[in-house]
Amino acid sequence: MEKRISEKLISIRNLSKEINGKKILKNISFDIVRGEITALLGPNGAGKTTILRCLTGIFNVTSGNIEKVNNLIISVMLEKDLLWEKYSGWENIKIYAELLGRGVEKNDIEVYAEKLGILDFLSQKVYTYSKGTKRKLSFLLALLKNPDLLVLDEPMSGLDPISRKNMRELILDLNQKGKSVILTSHDLGELEKLAHRVILIKEGKILVDDMKSEILGKYRDLEELFLDVIGGG
Repeated sequence: MEKRISEKLISIRNLSKEINGKKILKNISFDIVRGEITALLGPNGAGKTTILRCLTGIFNVTSGNIEKVNNLIISVMLEKDLLWEKYSGWENIKIYAELLGRGVEKNDIEVYAEKLGILDFLSQKVYTYSKGTKRKLSFLLALLKNPDLLVLDEPMSGLDPISRKNMRELILDLNQKGKSVILTSHDLGELEKLAHRVILIKEGKILVDDMKSEILGKYRDLEELFLDVIGGG
């Protein structure tokens, strides 16, 4: 049985969020703890992305509290790529590094880029990239802050099987080196390979919050959990 790590990085209590008069999140509470990879599951419109945007300060909360440990460094990879399309990958890296107020550690960047399979693309203009290559560059940019917590919204969208495997292995390697992760994905198979803990959301409410090992003791896989709790209709 997996042992839940007790050190809390973020505590979310009674979080609600309204957008244009519609209540997207409804009084949810959970913790993000050091060393875990936490997966947010749920159908379209469940509130997964809204949770991530509240955590990272992109959205203000309507009510409730989000408490973070002191000096916590968070980096976010949004669902949509925010890149300077007319510049090369290396130029995007330089711009992001300057915005963060730190120099480019080229050796580290090259290692990550090699693992993601985009090192040879970094000298090319971003507008020539495929969707998958843009996702990989966005992931690379998220690592420039050397974050304690990586917040990843659909990080593998548009990736082919080899690229998904490369990104998954890099995420697991970063986790082994001490980084915590919270991510969303509609690819339940990938989440099953990555996550220590699973939070299942529907209509802005948490229906399941448990360790993956406990869930897989009751269900064949995460798809079976999803269909049982959410419904297959």
